[in-house]
Amino acid sequence: MRKINTTLALAVGIIYVMLLTGVPAFSKDAPTVSSNEAEAMTGIGILKANSGDLKQALAFFDNSLRASARNPLALFNRGKVFLIQGQLDKALQDLDKAIKLDPELAGAFMARGMVYRLRGDFSQAIKDFNKAMSLDSDDTAALTNRAALFFDTGEHEKALEDLTKIIEINPLNIKALENRAYILEQIGRYDEAIKDLSAIIAHEPNHLMAIRHLGYIYRQKGEPLTALRWYRMALKLEDYDSRRKRLSEEILEMERKAEHK
Repeated sequence: MRKINTTLALAVGIIYVMLLTGVPAFSKDAPTVSSNEAEAMTGIGILKANSGDLKQALAFFDNSLRASARNPLALFNRGKVFLIQGQLDKALQDLDKAIKLDPELAGAFMARGMVYRLRGDFSQAIKDFNKAMSLDSDDTAALTNRAALFFDTGEHEKALEDLTKIIEINPLNIKALENRAYILEQIGRYDEAIKDLSAIIAHEPNHLMAIRHLGYIYRQKGEPLTALRWYRMALKLEDYDSRRKRLSEEILEMERKAEHK
C-alpha cells in the first residue's frame, strides 16, 4: 500500500474542518473539493478501513471519487472494502478501473486475484497473482494467496514452493509455516511437517494449532506416547468446550489402547 504523501497529510486538516463545521465530508451536499482534499479523503478512508470502520471508509472513498474519478488509490481501496464485504461485482469494477489508471499498482492485481479466486476463475486469479509478484517481488501476500489457490486445485507441490519462498524471505512467518505444515501433513510427509511445527513452537511455545497437529501426526506415525503428550498439552490450552470434549475423548481412547498393549 502506498504511503500518504506530505501534501495529502496537510490536506487532512482541511477535511476535519469540514467535519467540524457540520458538513460531513461524505455528504452529497458537501462543497466542491480540491484534488489535495480528495487525496486527503482517500487517506482518511484508508485509516478508517484499517480500523475496521468500513462504512465510514466507503463514505470517504465515495466522496474522494466524486471529486476526482481518476483516482486509482481510492478505487483500489474501495475495491478492497467491497471484497471484504463480499460484494465481488463492485470490487471487480473498482479494481479493473484502478488497474486501467495505474497498471503498476501491484496491490490492485493481488486484490483482483482474490476476487477471481472467490468467483472460481482460478486461471485469471493465477495471472493476477503472477502480475502482482512481478511488480512487487517483496510482497508475500500474492505468494500466500497463490499458494492457497494451488492447494485448492490440488497442486500441492506448487503450493509448497510458494510457501517455501515466503519462509526463505522471512523464516519466522508463522502463517506460512502453519500452511506448509498442514499441506505436508495432508500428503503424508510427516517428518517435514514436524520440522515446521517445531519451528512454530520454538517461537510461540503455546501455539495451540501446532501442538494439536503434532499430536495428530505422532498418532498417525504410530507413536502413541508422544502423541498423548502433545494432546494433553493441547487440552490444557484449548478454550472451546466442543474441542476440549473431542480432545478428551481421543486421549481416553489412546490411553485405553496403550493399556491393552
